[in-house]
Amino acid sequence: MDKKAVKILLKTIKSSQDQNLESWFYWDTYMQFITEDEFEYAKSHSVMFEQEKISHNEICRIIKTAVNQIEKQSVVDAFIYSLSTRRLEYRSFLSSYCIGKSLIEHDFVSSPEPNSNICAVCGLYTYEFERLIEFNTLNFFKYKHGSCTDNLISVLFDLEQFLKFPVVEPSDEDYNILNELKTIIETAQPNDRIAQLKKSISKALKSNDDERLGLLEIFGVIGILHDDKHFGYAEKYVTYPEREHRPIRNDDVNYPTRWWQGQFGVDREKWDYWFNNK
Repeated sequence: MDKKAVKILLKTIKSSQDQNLESWFYWDTYMQFITEDEFEYAKSHSVMFEQEKISHNEICRIIKTAVNQIEKQSVVDAFIYSLSTRRLEYRSFLSSYCIGKSLIEHDFVSSPEPNSNICAVCGLYTYEFERLIEFNTLNFFKYKHGSCTDNLISVLFDLEQFLKFPVVEPSDEDYNILNELKTIIETAQPNDRIAQLKKSISKALKSNDDERLGLLEIFGVIGILHDDKHFGYAEKYVTYPEREHRPIRNDDVNYPTRWWQGQFGVDREKWDYWFNNK
């Protein structure tokens, strides 16, 4: 990716965050902090984008079309490659691929009242696809934190972007980091949760707290981190009602990683499926 274009994206969104704590992520807000020339430059390098109108059903269709053009090993390689290079924009392709492969195309199905504006299958809100969709804040978080999310708009964006990215190959250092992460997770204390694990893995790779959380959430999505009841997307698509929250006040870790404890360690079958099956 063009460094100047990425710098424009990060500067624009960060400026909006600094000035508008409540509405920084809206198109009309952050577009005040970028010139027309800057926007055109970032667009020309596929780093910033115009808004688009995409229906719920089109989102599902585009995801399935894109994911069927992607080889599993290529997204695995991209994830591993991100570990030593800290090329965070390559990290979430793996979780998006996993979700996209398990997704079943479906029509919008209203959740029970009072949540009838939420799809009971995928969790998309009607406002997310009835208005113009913007992708720039999604790309900001990809470059900033390597963020992982099960939101289908994010998955769609990730998969379409992956097809445009250069192919990468992990190094020996990347694999060493990956194996160290596995060892740290396997030797966690039985009652450890993600808060403790985030700190533990900090010695394995250069990262900040948000990056480490994103990495562990990716492990959850692909089936590596879970408890004995709440599983990731590797076997089947996890529907909106199935993504249960823990009964705590601030449940700010994504499903299913939020349910992991040290006693559950690593799901070795899923680890082998993704990382030892080349």
